[in-house]
Amino acid sequence: MQATLPSPRSIRSMVGGGISYVVIGLYTLLSVYPFLWMVSASFKEPVEVYQNQSLIPWNLNFNTWISTWGDLNFFTHFLNTVILTMVVVLGVLLIYSLAGYGFAVLPFRGRNVVFVFFLSMLLVPGVTILIPLYVMLRLQVPLIGPDASYLSTYVGLALPMINGAGPFAIFLFRNYFRTIPAELRDAALVDGCSEVRIYWSIYMPLALPAMATIGIMNFLASWNAYVWPSLVLTKPEWLTLPLKLRELDMQIVIQWNVRMAGSLFTVIPIILVFLLLQALQPCRR
Repeated sequence: MQATLPSPRSIRSMVGGGISYVVIGLYTLLSVYPFLWMVSASFKEPVEVYQNQSLIPWNLNFNTWISTWGDLNFFTHFLNTVILTMVVVLGVLLIYSLAGYGFAVLPFRGRNVVFVFFLSMLLVPGVTILIPLYVMLRLQVPLIGPDASYLSTYVGLALPMINGAGPFAIFLFRNYFRTIPAELRDAALVDGCSEVRIYWSIYMPLALPAMATIGIMNFLASWNAYVWPSLVLTKPEWLTLPLKLRELDMQIVIQWNVRMAGSLFTVIPIILVFLLLQALQPCRR
């Protein structure tokens, strides 16, 4: 019985697939290596970080974790970070989903002009408006400053972050809502539904992919925010985790094991959220 030889097309497909897997594997290794080095350095002594280039420590040292956990005051600053992140994410999803619904389905004069105006804000670097924002929120609308309360300060901290996420969120929501058949809205209007009811009961449930995308992006941006919170937060107990991480090691000689342990504590909640979202995904057949 004569064996069947693979066709040239099948050989090219196998070779192409093999090369793709090799490239993806190398890229994955390069992407994961910094995280593995961070975990490894957190278990090493300060001198060993410089001397031992291997990812495997000579001796596992948990003292750095214990001391860093205490110095970081994790739960206090973790709660500050969670409050800021949740306020920003919920504000972005609620406000700009409404704006996207208006731009997508509600006819009004100058709709496209206003939409293009919002979209043009993507071209404005956020760092260029830090000083005007600070002056406005400190003097004109006194929400922040040394004498401001915790609630007022965090409102003043969150509002510009919500505003900064507006252009892209409006763009994504508007384009997603336009893919939903207009017949659904027309049928709801015939049944006597208001625009708010149509938005909440029809468009929002169908926009879960867009909400997930915008929510995850703003979750990461808010959790890792550094520049704007460093200008607004004036009291040590109000700092978020990235800002508290800065104060862990203020010595002339950098203790990389301390910094890596603190960074690991800051990153772990994001990893847990990612794993939770993966677990909540519906099973696919």
